[in-house]
Amino acid sequence: MEKKNLDKGQHFLIDEEVLKKEIHIANLSKTDKVIEIGAGEGVLTKELVKQCEVLAFEIDKRYSSLNQINNAKIVFDDALKHSWKGYKIVSNIPYHLSDQIMKKAIIEDIEELILIVGENFKENLEENKSTISLISNICYKIKFEQKVLKKSFSPPPRVDSWLISFKKRKLSIIEDILVSVFKHKGKIKNALINSFKGKTKNQAREIMSYLNLNQKSLETSTSKITPKLLLRLKESLESMKTSL
Repeated sequence: MEKKNLDKGQHFLIDEEVLKKEIHIANLSKTDKVIEIGAGEGVLTKELVKQCEVLAFEIDKRYSSLNQINNAKIVFDDALKHSWKGYKIVSNIPYHLSDQIMKKAIIEDIEELILIVGENFKENLEENKSTISLISNICYKIKFEQKVLKKSFSPPPRVDSWLISFKKRKLSIIEDILVSVFKHKGKIKNALINSFKGKTKNQAREIMSYLNLNQKSLETSTSKITPKLLLRLKESLESMKTSL
């Protein structure tokens, strides 16, 4: 079993106290709908179904025993290919998917996530080392609930992990623009035109002309926006807040 887990990069939570803490923090009710990403052997799934409706994703079809868990809908497919709208996310996620999972959660306006993630991703969130960490801190109130030691998993990962809660924040005008730019598919200039709410396209273009961004930056694809460029945009918007 361990060899199979290692081959897939999977590390299953075996610490019952951590599992109880995760469920407690999620504070679920019967009316909640929860998505679990990377259900594996179903340890978390079995606890979640006691609380609410569960949609569990697992890409490895060898875990067919998941189908024996009552009251859970099991989908053997990539969770990133499916809609998450209307769900909370409670999951011990595959660490290599951390950025992609947060990006999809932001794009689909997920209200709340309770995740166990790798320590590196936790540090990125703390220090705003990446674009996704910057946007995550804008969108969510993030609380680092508990460190989870390597020995809490089988097989143990290379690094310690963290149990983290994310709860949607009310955004300011500037924060809303930044998130809209992040969500947009295309060039930054087009994203900005669409994000200035209540403005005509001509008014939006006039506002952009006063931003401290050169043409090269405005032509950059939103998918390639860097933390440095995002912060420059934030500062420029703040300097002309009354015009927005």
